Amino acid sequence: MFVLYISVSVFIASLFFAVTGFTLSLVAVPFLMPVLGPKETVVFIIFGTFLAKVVALWNTRRDFEWHTVLVTVFGSIMGSIPGGYVLNAIPAAYLQILLGIMLLAVMLLMGRKFKINIQNKTAGRIAAGFISGFSAAMTSISGPPVALYFLAEGRDKTVTRANMCWIFAFGSLGTMASLLAAGSFISADLMLLAVYAALPLLLGMWLGERCFHKINQRLFIRLSKGFVVIGACTALYRGITALM
Repeated sequence: MFVLYISVSVFIASLFFAVTGFTLSLVAVPFLMPVLGPKETVVFIIFGTFLAKVVALWNTRRDFEWHTVLVTVFGSIMGSIPGGYVLNAIPAAYLQILLGIMLLAVMLLMGRKFKINIQNKTAGRIAAGFISGFSAAMTSISGPPVALYFLAEGRDKTVTRANMCWIFAFGSLGTMASLLAAGSFISADLMLLAVYAALPLLLGMWLGERCFHKINQRLFIRLSKGFVVIGACTALYRGITALM
């Protein structure tokens, strides 16, 4: 039953990741953390689901934009540096609550047809990456800020998904390198679990890829916004429970 639960969780997470390009951790963490534990969940998602990111890179190899990916990743790296210092100065619980409130506020504005006039897209992408990296260093939630920015740009769903897949793949490689440098690696038990979950993971990616090509731009935007709300609520829940 344990392996079946993990397999179903990975299948669902990989399916939505294939559709949106940024939701793997957002979907997987609530399912996996209660049964694996916080540290094991992070290690499993980074190492055990890396195959999903490889498949996503292959599926989007013709659609992503190098300039967009590189400048956003640059901003993310720059944001992670002060984010790490702020984490040491301010309790993470307060930061997660702040992040959740900010994301929900932006979603409310977007729901009321508030438009962001983006004059310099390069600067906007660097800023989005900076906020994402800053957020990741403080709260481990990096996807929603970048997703919100690209939704505001109003780009085609194919290019938007491809860019986010490549941006977060670079981020995963950086996180993986940091964990290895700190002495963290996937244990034999988690590695075996990743092997068991490989088939449902690939099945989820396969099905998600086919669903992506069948949905229209409007549904893609709605799904992406929905997962941003999930990310905001997750941050609020983590912050509030940590204070209790």
